Amino acid sequence: MGAQAKRKRSHQSGGQEPPPRAGGGDPDPDLISLLPDGVLGDIISLLPTADGARTQAISRRWRPLWRSAPLNLATRGGVGSVDEAAVSSILAAHGGPARRFAVSNLALAGLDGWLRSPALDGLRELDVSYSAAASPKPAMPPSALRFSPTLRAAHLGCCLFPNVVAGQVHFPNLQHLTLRLVTVSEHSLHAMLAGCPVLNSLVLKYCYGFRCLRINSRSLNCLAVHYSDHPDKAEEIMLQELILENTPCLERLIHGGPYGDCGMRVSVISAPKLMLLGRLTDGIGRLELGGTVFQGLKLIRMATTMRSLKVLALFNNALCLDVIINFMRCFPCLEKLYIRTYASGMENAWADKPVDCLEWLDLHLKRIVLGFYLGKKPHVDVASFFLLNAGMLESMKLVVETHQVNNKKWIEKQRKHLQLENRASRSAQIEFVTFHCFSCPKDINELSEPFEHTL
Repeated sequence: MGAQAKRKRSHQSGGQEPPPRAGGGDPDPDLISLLPDGVLGDIISLLPTADGARTQAISRRWRPLWRSAPLNLATRGGVGSVDEAAVSSILAAHGGPARRFAVSNLALAGLDGWLRSPALDGLRELDVSYSAAASPKPAMPPSALRFSPTLRAAHLGCCLFPNVVAGQVHFPNLQHLTLRLVTVSEHSLHAMLAGCPVLNSLVLKYCYGFRCLRINSRSLNCLAVHYSDHPDKAEEIMLQELILENTPCLERLIHGGPYGDCGMRVSVISAPKLMLLGRLTDGIGRLELGGTVFQGLKLIRMATTMRSLKVLALFNNALCLDVIINFMRCFPCLEKLYIRTYASGMENAWADKPVDCLEWLDLHLKRIVLGFYLGKKPHVDVASFFLLNAGMLESMKLVVETHQVNNKKWIEKQRKHLQLENRASRSAQIEFVTFHCFSCPKDINELSEPFEHTL
């Protein structure tokens, strides 16, 4: 009876047996293992180092793949904890090309030998950092430059950069360059940048050895310069002048030190697509935006407006609405404004000006973040000015002290001072939040809006 039913079902399906049910019969085929070696190799190269090596144990099909897949060798740890023997063993065993080599907190002299290993031929991502505690600061081996034909991303830290001259190095594919706590001469830095025709992002974190950084790049999209106002050594040469001479694709300029600009001079000669700028502080020596000039944050001459700019961050310690308004006159299409202050602020001449002389304010501004909001009159003047006049405002975030966030009476009192019932944008949301210290991601490109994390 069972055999007849089976023959009947077979006849009805055209003589073909139905597929086995889940949990019975032959197991489903391993479809991933059917992929070509090259595809499986790319998958393995995206895994962390240990996980990539473990794929050898999956099956006989996978066993030879790790040794021929693009190498992704990354190790992390405290000072002196890098397993030198393990790194050397992996480089000796791997015969394939290399995708990424990342070692940090190095306190050893074997880096040059690693970088010369044939296993790293064709390297696309280099991330190498010595220990910040090393003294004197070690020199990055010149062998780090041998990957110039294939390198796409480079992160170098806590070292002396090799001396190079114009025309000596050429990185035709390098798109992202980050230098952290690196000492590099001015001519070497400019020679390096001149040899990067497709560079998309440049991040300089607390680097020394150059007084002037002059940018001429037709490809650069993001420039982030973080500098210390108080270097570890008095003899360190500090950055004093930043010049954007010809940057037709630059959209984001992020700069600043932990304590202020310390007399920094910034000149933007040509950046027609600049969309994001900051953090500008009271301590900036001189800011030139085309023909417009600021001394500190005080407007000296207004001759150029930048309609491309959408995001601005200011560190205005003596919170002053007049200063903020002058910047908005320079950037009439501003959509997001971030303001940081530590002081009580000062009286504001604009607070009582007629609204009709500020029609442009009603067109674009959508978001404001003010920290640290103390609830004093100058702070109320600044916040309420935008609430009463920004017709397109969607949100305002006021960063307050931790104990005030849960003080309902204080919050309610501030909401009355801000005249929320009269706000120009009825849909604008007001938020009182406390400050949180965010660790800035290593790659600035991970942040679509960096000032949300660093205010």
